[in-house]
Amino acid sequence: MIERGELDDAARAAYARAFDAKRDTTGGLGDMDVCLAGAMLFDVKVDGRIVARYALKQVKRDHGTEVFIVGAAGGLPGVDLVEVVVPYIAQQCATADRLTINTRRRGLVHKLQKQGWTLDSYVMRKKLK
Repeated sequence: MIERGELDDAARAAYARAFDAKRDTTGGLGDMDVCLAGAMLFDVKVDGRIVARYALKQVKRDHGTEVFIVGAAGGLPGVDLVEVVVPYIAQQCATADRLTINTRRRGLVHKLQKQGWTLDSYVMRKKLK
């Protein structure tokens, strides 16, 4: 079951793991609170227990609407949550034109490609300071 979430202490701790240095897609310049500001938060529950959380942010563009998965965290032993939850997110965002996620995780890229996602761009950074 998926329900609307809130940014309480437990959610903040879960999302913090999604924004750690290993997963950060901003090159160290991002901030979890700024990223989650204005996002719609959701909790994935199994047997009444939250096993995952995700945050969506909608952006209206000149030629359509794009929804970004700006944060996701959680796990359930023996269950591939990407396989189970991402199709639900796509269905949830069906009225948008695009669903987008930025990731540093190659394994996630491969899992998403199996679900019909395409690699759309590369991000290059050069540290100046």
